[in-house]
Amino acid sequence: MPIPLEFRGGITSDFDVVAVRKGAYRQRAQAATARIHRRGPSRIVLPADCDAVTIQRIRYHEGAGGFSAWKLRVLEPDALPPLPSDDSERKGTDTFGHFAPKPYYEYAPVLHYDFVDAPGTLIYTPARGGEQVVRHTSAVDQRGTLRLPQHGYVTLSAHGKWRVSAT
Repeated sequence: MPIPLEFRGGITSDFDVVAVRKGAYRQRAQAATARIHRRGPSRIVLPADCDAVTIQRIRYHEGAGGFSAWKLRVLEPDALPPLPSDDSERKGTDTFGHFAPKPYYEYAPVLHYDFVDAPGTLIYTPARGGEQVVRHTSAVDQRGTLRLPQHGYVTLSAHGKWRVSAT
């Protein structure tokens, strides 16, 4: 099962939250889950096949990376906000839970996203586990749509502002 987390970083540091998975011959596969750029709480979701998590302080220059502490805690799935039906503008990293009942079997809501200020990352994690869908946007394709075939979690992460809505 995926694990919802709340990360709180300091005012002078940025962090990468990295999911760690077991690999062959004691090797560890690492995939950056989110980059945290703000002081307040940021909600993220670790994938179901994750064995551990690593927090890495981002260093932009030789020896310059801030000195702030960080905190990490596990959340209940109910603590995550639902996907907004109208345009919601936010900044940084946040995760939404999608657990709405389907009106009919083939129904799959569509998520509309727009990274306003800078390119960002969109991650869809199915609630029952399985492969994550990760979209890294660029300056050319900062907006788009994603169909959500089943219940799960949607994480948006960007240095600047972004908008999201579901229909």
